[in-house]
Amino acid sequence: MMRNKRDALVVALGAALFFGADLASAGLVHIQVQQRAGTEFGAGFTVGRGSDCFVVTPFHVVQFAPADSITVTDAKGSSAKARLLKGSEEFDAGLLQVAVPHTLDCPADWSDGANAITAIGAAPFLVARKVDDTGRVMQTRLFASSTSREQVEVQPFGPNDELREGDSGSALYAGEQLVGLLVAVDTKSRQAVALTQSQIHGLFGADVLPGARRTAVIQPFTYGRAEEPYATVAAREFLAGADLQLLAAAADGSVPPGAQYLVGGQIVDLQTARKANPNYKAPEQKDDDTSVGRQLLSRLERRVANEVNEALDRNSEAQYLHVFNIDVQVEITNVADNTKVVNLERRSYEVPELGAVADLQKTAVADAVRDALAATLQKHPL
Repeated sequence: MMRNKRDALVVALGAALFFGADLASAGLVHIQVQQRAGTEFGAGFTVGRGSDCFVVTPFHVVQFAPADSITVTDAKGSSAKARLLKGSEEFDAGLLQVAVPHTLDCPADWSDGANAITAIGAAPFLVARKVDDTGRVMQTRLFASSTSREQVEVQPFGPNDELREGDSGSALYAGEQLVGLLVAVDTKSRQAVALTQSQIHGLFGADVLPGARRTAVIQPFTYGRAEEPYATVAAREFLAGADLQLLAAAADGSVPPGAQYLVGGQIVDLQTARKANPNYKAPEQKDDDTSVGRQLLSRLERRVANEVNEALDRNSEAQYLHVFNIDVQVEITNVADNTKVVNLERRSYEVPELGAVADLQKTAVADAVRDALAATLQKHPL
């Protein structure tokens, strides 16, 4: 009878450990960074928001990661590419965005950590968990030796609990509540430092909570099959201010992980013409009165006139207007399904001929590209 009770207890404990392991490993990932000198390893945990998946990890793990070099793997063995979205060297915290589509375990929980310190103080002990390079979930019991709103200093809880090299990146739990991230581990002093969930939320909450900003790669804008650099620069400046995060293409020109859109276009047609300026005013002849009083009065008149209507003055100074008729075609490709939006916009500008025509054309082209992008995004929101 005693043996049967003991066997039943072993089975019950085994089942609890089995089901608890799935719960404990939810969202934990192992990180590989391929460097020229070799592969570096780290750990972190995922945060889901809609179809987007992010990874919180110590910044030192990914700070110098080349493009397309970061791979994250969860406890089930699912892997995906990721890129560095944001980092804080001061707090040693980094936020990765996972390339889509993916099959990672990515729980959609993003606590603001408001009660993290309370949970830490109420827990009998804390648990630091991570996934190692074999897919195992490693965990260590810890206790908080000191706490603040930003960070927690922790030490091993019992004689059988040890901090290991590579434990930075472990998710810190109070019971089943995620309360922080280990960012620094000193095995000699047997101490570690963890950022609290409230600090992590303060650093990255704005990047995650709205559902990540759209990401895009700018492709060269062309005119006559050659790149028109002023058009490309204008497109980059406009999109950077349109809540769109711009990514750089890989060295071989390929699309980097995490890029959702490719934005490019071309100047389809550019026609110029010159016409007389109806507002032109010939320069007035100088007054013969060269007295000091007259000179001061003339200067005052010119200054007041410029301040009252500087734009009209400049327009009236040009004997001719240069007219630019520009057709801009904007092309936006959705990387996920390779669908493409093509939109043609026609713009016309009259510019006072107060400088070289080539410079005036560059300005008109840049304006036309900005206007065409604005119209395209209004018709086809990303």
